[in-house]
Amino acid sequence: MLQRKQSLFLLLAALLCFATWFFPVASYDRGSEHFDFRTYGLYAADGTELLDVGVKVPFSILLTVLGVGLLVTIFLYKDRKRQQRFVRSTYLLLLGISVFLFITDNSMRSYLEQGGYDQPLGPLVLSPNSGLGIGLFGGALDQGR
Repeated sequence: MLQRKQSLFLLLAALLCFATWFFPVASYDRGSEHFDFRTYGLYAADGTELLDVGVKVPFSILLTVLGVGLLVTIFLYKDRKRQQRFVRSTYLLLLGISVFLFITDNSMRSYLEQGGYDQPLGPLVLSPNSGLGIGLFGGALDQGR
């Protein structure tokens, strides 16, 4: 299973994708109210989902598919070219997800018109994942030569 050091990085990147289920993407404060934007919706401080603010893109499903794709990529070590294509496609998908997360975050922030804004661990989970992707992509190209 773990034929190369790259497999450890792929495993770490997959775990980071799955970790987005547990950390909010952004937190908003509007007066005395607190809201958390998670990959599966916008929630108040008491844990109730705000149904009038819908997430248009199913981020939780996309990030789960991305994590599963990264785990599958680990087992493609016998066919190096296919593994490189999978790594490329997963990180292009991650780039698209990150752009839509940014757009959704900005639209929720303007909807709530909050006084304060805080970015907790969600972006910190996605940022290393993007860095791992760039490193893996470069490493995959170097090993393929």
